[in-house]
Amino acid sequence: MSDTSTFPRSSRRSVLRALLGGAALAAPAFSALAQGETSTEEVEGRGVASSERLRFGAGPIGIAMFVPPAEGMYRRATNALVDGARAAQARDGSGITVEVVEVDLDLVALRGVYDELQQRGFSMVIGPLTRDAVALIADAGAPPLFTLALNQSEGHSLPPNMLSLGLSIESEARQAASIAYDEAALVAPRPRAALVQDDTPLGARSAAAFAERWRSRGGEAYESMTVSNTSSSRMRSKLAPLRADVHFVAGQPVLAQAVRVALGPRAAIYGTSRLNTGAVLGQPAGAFPLRSPELDGVRLVDLPWRVQPDAPAVMAYPRPADMNLELQKLYALGIDAFRVARLLVDRAPVIDLDGVTGRLRLSADGTMLTREGVLAEYRDGVLVPIAPS
Repeated sequence: MSDTSTFPRSSRRSVLRALLGGAALAAPAFSALAQGETSTEEVEGRGVASSERLRFGAGPIGIAMFVPPAEGMYRRATNALVDGARAAQARDGSGITVEVVEVDLDLVALRGVYDELQQRGFSMVIGPLTRDAVALIADAGAPPLFTLALNQSEGHSLPPNMLSLGLSIESEARQAASIAYDEAALVAPRPRAALVQDDTPLGARSAAAFAERWRSRGGEAYESMTVSNTSSSRMRSKLAPLRADVHFVAGQPVLAQAVRVALGPRAAIYGTSRLNTGAVLGQPAGAFPLRSPELDGVRLVDLPWRVQPDAPAVMAYPRPADMNLELQKLYALGIDAFRVARLLVDRAPVIDLDGVTGRLRLSADGTMLTREGVLAEYRDGVLVPIAPS
């Protein structure tokens, strides 16, 4: 790399070594999003970045963001993620410079980037974004700089010097299972759960996670049904005989609607953030008033950013106009990824963050970062955050 600019080495980096030896489990679900425009603005502060990298902020602490190549299928996802981190840096990042580094699935090149960043005095890395890139780094052993990964590939545990912060569909399903079980157990000694999934990998993964958590709590979970025909009569014939206490929908809103029509408005139906149609209480002024009355009574676990727009933590950051629901998740992830990184380099003795992606907590031994989303229910056609009973 031709850039020879450096960041003063900081003793703050030493605190990251205390986090050695652990791996967090998280696997966010990303869609293959269409390409879009990307920002080329650079912020003055630490000279010209290597390969004309995007940089923002100014200060002695250097944080790198590993993102996929700009011309790849994750282009719009990357833009949303970086925009979120930029918003957080502008508000919370005094003294920090962020440099965005495009990385590919080339271990030799990745190691070269790590070595360059280490020589220039960077404190840590946020990313990578994709499962394959995280797996590549994780399988090579502890990275030279502490790395806050934003994904994790199935079957790959994280090595020392890495944590994971992600938007795992499985974690949402497990949280939904715990909430639903606690409520059902009030009236049934061994609650029964019926699971309906679509024929996607997300559907299979979330259904499996829900069933595993449900059974671990002592409930009975029927084998998940994969449904392609959402006919209400067909759905009724499959679900009604089960007499389940709770129904988990691992699919899109149309599938939850079919289950609700088939079983009636009193059925207890739960799901993940995939059931969010964008109809949210307290939508930003000027937004088209979305309504989904056909889902009234359905509950889901989602990000505060998407279901709680009036929460103080959410209102603290700008909300881009015309950003679709999937990109909103990446924007929120960028915000919280930067906030967690800021706490790490600042040697925060405890991390218990009211985040825009949920409640974020670092375990006492520094080896696990957990995220707890918000429970919301459709009422009068809009999602309303509620507290579990």
